[in-house]
Amino acid sequence: ILARQRSIRPPFAAAAAAACADGPNTIERPQYSSQETAGLAGQSNKDVAKYAEFGQGLKVARLDVPGRAAAAPGPDAAREVKQGDKVTIDCIGYLAGYNGLVFMRTQDKSGYSDKPVTFKVGAGQAIPGLERGVVGMVKGEKRRIVIPANLGYPRPLKEEELGVKPGTLPNPMESASGNGAPWELRNRLLNGVLNNSQRDDTLVLDVKLKRIFD
Repeated sequence: ILARQRSIRPPFAAAAAAACADGPNTIERPQYSSQETAGLAGQSNKDVAKYAEFGQGLKVARLDVPGRAAAAPGPDAAREVKQGDKVTIDCIGYLAGYNGLVFMRTQDKSGYSDKPVTFKVGAGQAIPGLERGVVGMVKGEKRRIVIPANLGYPRPLKEEELGVKPGTLPNPMESASGNGAPWELRNRLLNGVLNNSQRDDTLVLDVKLKRIFD
């Protein structure tokens, strides 16, 4: 599922350093003898070089960075996400350990932002890798975040805990219409990966920042 990304710009390094310094605690994970990584296969050395290390195995690549004026005209044009900010994002989530299947999508088939996700960075509402991966983003920016198991969802995880238990956003049950039945997306995440001890739960999130606010 990985495609070409635009080159990383200098300020990106500062964001990576900030994320490493302020990142949340990780979740200890066992090592698995069998890991299905079809969803991340086919990367060249050039592709891998475009990812910045955000600490503890988290990798982030910039897919698109809009011009400042187009991103947010006015005083917020240069505002970057930091710990304590509230953000609203669109995202598509892929299960790297389950052949790259989609488990979460906030936009419908037309591209309309039907069910964006809002959370406070550093408050423990979203999975740790997502909270850390959005640090330094500006409005309109797009990133691909590769989240290792130790920065993902709690494991094991119950259906009723999604979106309620700390660290369980995004919730596949809140996906936009037209992306498959909510129960099907939920089952891909829970039964296919998180509650399946034979599968790696590395996640790939394509994220677009829609809003930063206090």
